[in-house]
Amino acid sequence: MTDLKPLVEGYRKPARTVGVKRNEIAYTQCLDFTTAELTRLVAMYQGRTEDMTARLIRDSIDHHIRRYHGYAIGGRIGSHYIEVGVDKNDSIFEHVIPASSVRDMLIEGRLTVGQAINTPTCLIKKNSDKVLSRNGLAKTSPDNWKFFKRYDILNSSFTTFSGTPVTSEWTMEDHFKFFVDIT
Repeated sequence: MTDLKPLVEGYRKPARTVGVKRNEIAYTQCLDFTTAELTRLVAMYQGRTEDMTARLIRDSIDHHIRRYHGYAIGGRIGSHYIEVGVDKNDSIFEHVIPASSVRDMLIEGRLTVGQAINTPTCLIKKNSDKVLSRNGLAKTSPDNWKFFKRYDILNSSFTTFSGTPVTSEWTMEDHFKFFVDIT
């Protein structure tokens, strides 16, 4: 058996001299890796009975969807949508359709990998997030198709990240048409 003590005591944190730069190469690498990994995980999940392995696969799918949203959406454009009047320093980055629902729609083949990693995200006011939570909308949405209905209770206005106004009648089809390069 290997003597563990000198291995642990001899460990030195590697010096990474160059960090990842946010640029088109990094975003393409993120997209390629995430797409391949989600495709692999969904295939691994198919036909599985509910057990701990299934839970771990779902957790991995969640991780990759959330990581992509945070890096490639949040880090690139901020979010797909913005609540009018939001202070970006006092906001919440949220999945308009809960990430667990997106994951399950991906597993069931209702969304493609490209659609799952580009489902709507929104910057909302922290107070709006509290209102949603108080009204049972923290982890659910009343309408995944007309996803802005989630915000009807807020009496707020929303735009795309580039300033195009949207309404509660905006659909997933509208979302993917507007963000044409992500489907």
